[in-house]
Order: sequence, then structure tokens, then C-alpha cells
Amino acid sequence: MQHCGTISNLGGPGSGERGRKAIVMVAKAEVKPLTPRQREGRAVNAVAQLLRRTLSVPNIYIDPPGSTIAADLLAVDHGGAGDLHAVEIKLEKDLAPEGLRAPPSNTNEHNQMYAEWYPKYCQKLATIHRQLMSMPAHFRYLAIPADSFVLVSGELGRLGLFPADGIGRLGVITIHEKGEASPTSEIAIAPERFRVDPTKLRSIETRILAKSRPDIEVRI
Repeated sequence: MQHCGTISNLGGPGSGERGRKAIVMVAKAEVKPLTPRQREGRAVNAVAQLLRRTLSVPNIYIDPPGSTIAADLLAVDHGGAGDLHAVEIKLEKDLAPEGLRAPPSNTNEHNQMYAEWYPKYCQKLATIHRQLMSMPAHFRYLAIPADSFVLVSGELGRLGLFPADGIGRLGVITIHEKGEASPTSEIAIAPERFRVDPTKLRSIETRILAKSRPDIEVRI
């Protein structure tokens, strides 16, 4: 979109151009919609900032090797010598089953969509839940859009936030998108410390922590 403006008195003193007006085209930039990858990147950054605020001097790794730990973020507090905090981020496209379209316009369509869509939604969450509960990390989180919290937390409550032995609780982080402004995140369900298999913990220590520099670290 463009609009026109004028600049009067073109030219300096004594110039033959003095008194004439020039037309200037001022372009108004249109904001290009974010791609799914860009939205994910902004969500990762928002969650990383939350971990920096809430943990004690954390070292944060983005997309650590999936063969070691299936997480989008891995934070290790106390400068890399403390507990492991693993976060899996799921935006709307990761939660909604394939084929989901705009909300139905009448009750019959709503009931039909719910009958077809909700079981698939529950299956997706069940798969995500198994992944989270098997993560070799002391603290485990699922990060989701704030608008999805009620539905997701209800299903997670049915699946179980606690492991069989009761040691640990899955945490939930909500991401708040604000248009062009930077997104923010907050802890909606506080996590509790899980037990971690020593062999898996040693693998992370030797394959990631000892060999890779953190993507985000507090420089002292």
C-alpha cells in the first residue's frame, strides 16, 4: 500500500527549482505472515526465556540429538551440572488431527465433527504423553498454545500427569502469542522431579553435555 506526500521548496537558495513541489511515494510495509517454522522458532525462544528466568544459571540446548532425548529444548541448571529439564513444544498444527477445518456452523455438524475428530485428537495426545513420560530428564514439560490449555490439560489429566511410582509430575507451559509483539510463556502446571535411569543420564552427559556447547548460556 502506498500514499503520496509532498515536499515544498525543492532546491536551495538561488536554485531555479525553488518553490516547486516534489511528489514522494511513501511505501507502507505489509507484514508477511509467519511460516509454521517461524512460529515454532518464536515459541522455542519464548520457552527458553522462561527457563532462563526460572532456573538457576541454566545451559540450554535447542533440538538436542533425538536419539538421546526426544525434546525441543533441554536445559541443565547450575551451569550444566544440575538437573535436566526437557521441553516438548506442540503448536496447533501438531495437536490437531489431519483434515481439521473451520468450526462447524450448526449443532449436527458439530456433533459429527466431534465424533470423528476428538478420538483422533486423543490418540495424538496419548502418543505425545508416552513420549514425555519416557524422557530421560528430571523435569519434563509440554509447551502448548494458551488457547489449547483447557482441552489438552483435561486429556492429560485422564492419561495421568504422574508416573506409576508417583515420583514426578509432568509440567505444562502455555505460550501466549501476541501478533507482532514477542510471544511469552508461563508455567501453567508446575512439574515435579522424576527419577532418571542412570544409564540414560550418563548417555546424555557424554553425548551432549560433554561435547556440545549450549545454544543459550549465562555468561558470567
